[in-house]
Amino acid sequence: MKNIKYLVTFCLLITALSSCEDEVLNLTDPGTPNSAAFFSTEAELEVALVGIYEQLNYVNATPFPQILDHTTDFGFSRGNVAGTATVTTGGLTSTDGLVNGFWNEFYRGIQRANSLLANMERAKDIATPARYEEIKAETLFLRSLFYSYLIELYGDIPFHDESTVDSQDALPRTPKSEIVSNIIADLEEAAGILPLNPSETGRTSANTANALIARIALYNGDYTLAAEKAQLVMDSGIQLDSDYESLFNANGINSTETLLSLQYVTGVKVHGLSVRQGSRFGGWCQLVPSQQTVDSYETINGLPIDEDPDFDPANPFENRDPRLKASIAVPGEVWSGHIIETHSDSLATWKIENGAKSERVYNPNSTNPAGVSIVDPISGNTFSSGGANRFVAFTGYFWKKFSDEPTLKQETGLWAGAAEHPVILMRYAEVLLTYAEAKIESGDIDNSVLDAINAVRERAYNGSGIAYPAITTTDQTELRRIIRRERKVELADEGLRLFDIRRWRIAEKLMNTVLFGSPANGFSKIGGDLGFIPNIDEDGFVTYPGAPSQPRVEKGNLDYRELETRIFDPAKDYLWPIPDAEIQAAASSGITIEQNPGY
Repeated sequence: MKNIKYLVTFCLLITALSSCEDEVLNLTDPGTPNSAAFFSTEAELEVALVGIYEQLNYVNATPFPQILDHTTDFGFSRGNVAGTATVTTGGLTSTDGLVNGFWNEFYRGIQRANSLLANMERAKDIATPARYEEIKAETLFLRSLFYSYLIELYGDIPFHDESTVDSQDALPRTPKSEIVSNIIADLEEAAGILPLNPSETGRTSANTANALIARIALYNGDYTLAAEKAQLVMDSGIQLDSDYESLFNANGINSTETLLSLQYVTGVKVHGLSVRQGSRFGGWCQLVPSQQTVDSYETINGLPIDEDPDFDPANPFENRDPRLKASIAVPGEVWSGHIIETHSDSLATWKIENGAKSERVYNPNSTNPAGVSIVDPISGNTFSSGGANRFVAFTGYFWKKFSDEPTLKQETGLWAGAAEHPVILMRYAEVLLTYAEAKIESGDIDNSVLDAINAVRERAYNGSGIAYPAITTTDQTELRRIIRRERKVELADEGLRLFDIRRWRIAEKLMNTVLFGSPANGFSKIGGDLGFIPNIDEDGFVTYPGAPSQPRVEKGNLDYRELETRIFDPAKDYLWPIPDAEIQAAASSGITIEQNPGY
């Protein structure tokens, strides 16, 4: 079986069919001459299949999971990357590019899957029987995956399968519950055919199919099915990776914990997530964590920071769940070869080589306004902001997750799309948390629930030298609070937060607030002089009652930064609008597609 990375390369470079991209991957017109003759060999089925996988990568510079997470309380999108600000500020419309992008591209993936399923019979007598069935199973899985995102984003949607592949007619909306039943049936079929674990990095498997069933069932309130399918994965022998941080960089490419990931190849298909998320040393710091996210990580005592008397607000990054610094670069830490210093007077910082300070350099992460200069007391050199006025990502923090530090450290410059390390879509830790939550919500709480949660927590502390704080309570209310907090910190920046806060019906609380960044000059006032500690309620909603805050201030700012006023209307914002273009196209065919409420 060809490695999927090299199939991507082959598919993007093939010229025998005039254009792989136009004639094979964009399977939107199965009546073209090439598609009439295609799907006739196993090799052609493989190319068509990888075209379906490829459709998951439609957002080239920024993978779609991170776009989704930055429509939530997780982070701030400086410069409105991909149009996320229209979601977070309550201005989403049926003509927005974000709404149309997810709809059009995921439906294109469905169309590619349907074209393959409808036409692959041509190759049945030529292809290897076992591989023929696996290709069908992988296609069923991918179609189900596309639908799983679409129904959570838009609710009831038109349901296309291979029986409609030759039809140009529009379809009315199908109830979400009906689509759920159909895709779960497809996933059941796929799980019965596919190998237990991915045969190659980037491919699906029986475990992946069962994990997706568990996710869909959890999202839609079928807790018995969610626990059952999660249990199948748990019983398969799969293990958590021992190193949490390495999962999200080049060291985790072959981790057995990963069930499905987006694949890239340098020179062929790459992404710019490292640049979007990275510090000014190699990156643009556009997608960045909020103060609310940083404050959501527990202390090493297993408590929220507002419940732990040992928490020191003047040194808020110390004695915290190791996943904080594994996921997020914080001020004073070494990241991308430099000390990350965000203090507005720090026009200079240290370059770090071989673990030691090697050179004083201009600090583009400082928040000084244009034209400010200082004589560095350490090096004696004069450093000037020179008019850049970049204001350090607005939050003071950077995502380490999926940010390729070695690439960011290159001093030859970096362009948006330079990284090839995978972006994870599904992994085993999510399965464990799905199992635990399903059992908690169904009231079937036993030691297996605690074991699943504690396995994830224990791995987080592995190598830290600190005993992890085990969960021992069996109280349903308390466990519900714990599992929601655990999903937030374990799965941060992995694209699942929007669906969590929607199904828990807490988005109207979390997304009707002011999003904060750190104080530009550190916590000497907020945490030291005032001893201020934010409040965290039972839903994990972080608030800052009475804390000093102000909008963007370039220099001398000791208050929290006010980044964005978030707006969420519960009467409409629990769903995205159906694209207006879809409604109009259906109307021209005599089909009425009703818009979601409020749009």
